[in-house]
Amino acid sequence: MKDIPIIQAKLKHKVEDFIVEEIGDKWDCKISKEFVQPEIKIDGEQKDFLWCEVEKKDIDHFTAMKELTMRLGKRPFDIGYAGTKDKRAITSQRISIYNPDLEKLKTFNHPNIILKNFKWNKRKIKIGYLESNHFRIILRDIDKKGAMVITKHIRNLDWFPNYFGPQRFGKNGNNVKIGKLLLKRKFKEAVKEIAEDSNRQAEYLEYHLKQNPEDYVGALKRLERKNMLMYVNSVQSRMFNEILETALEEGQSFTKQGQTSCLLIGYKTRFFDGRLGEIEQQVLASHNLTLEDFDITEIPYLRMKGSFRKAVTEIKDLDVETSDDEEFEGSKKIELEFSLPSGVYATTFLENFFQFN
Repeated sequence: MKDIPIIQAKLKHKVEDFIVEEIGDKWDCKISKEFVQPEIKIDGEQKDFLWCEVEKKDIDHFTAMKELTMRLGKRPFDIGYAGTKDKRAITSQRISIYNPDLEKLKTFNHPNIILKNFKWNKRKIKIGYLESNHFRIILRDIDKKGAMVITKHIRNLDWFPNYFGPQRFGKNGNNVKIGKLLLKRKFKEAVKEIAEDSNRQAEYLEYHLKQNPEDYVGALKRLERKNMLMYVNSVQSRMFNEILETALEEGQSFTKQGQTSCLLIGYKTRFFDGRLGEIEQQVLASHNLTLEDFDITEIPYLRMKGSFRKAVTEIKDLDVETSDDEEFEGSKKIELEFSLPSGVYATTFLENFFQFN
């Protein structure tokens, strides 16, 4: 897929341009024709959990869940869900509510959330119950020639590389740069780069170093774990992308049984046999890194044992159409419909073809 040109497009120009419908083991959520709260009707004999669909519009997942807990008089862990959904979008997913107050449920009203399709169940919905998501997406303001070329490529797809998207690597690849400094135990240089990259984190670092000069490890430990992990993970992700890209260019297959994953390298990594293993070692060496570098004992939660990530993703129910864009005169729009497995983002697929402006 490397030879496919990347074209400019507008993503989520309108909220209605990005629709996500959740698919579970025994449910298939659909977006309503009208965004109006329907009358509450509950099927089945009363049990501990009430399952329903929550349809939300232009509101992020966690804000929506907070609104539900407040308006229904529940605690956060009383509401179960199988996965999170996009903010600027219209999404539909299944949730469970533990021992709901039916009177509060009947009077529920929110401008960005509707509840529908109620049914009693004996269990809570949890992360992992989700099988896939069905997407309906409109990309806008596309050059006519580019739209024709990309549409032809997309129509012939059965799968696409499961690359990490550019957002993981930070502005100008700064996350990777900082991650490598941490892996090489260049903590003073890492502190400097992080401070230049983020004013908020710079304040924490400066405060600690004023009290504890030269204690760069201590300063780094004051930062949020998720941010520190992001730096090291970005190095793993960059190498994953390079391994996968090289392997695909050489004709390696990841769609056959027994070889469907690529490495996220860590200190306990065992390279694959054959040519793939050679590529993995070459990529590691090209970054001037060793497996031992990932064992950052100075900051224990940054120790990366290594793992695997699915190399390619099957795309199902794919349909693509091109037409004139009513929002941007003289431009084309591409309407895409497809399903992806749980945990795979639509943007991961789209970034193989589009750069969003």
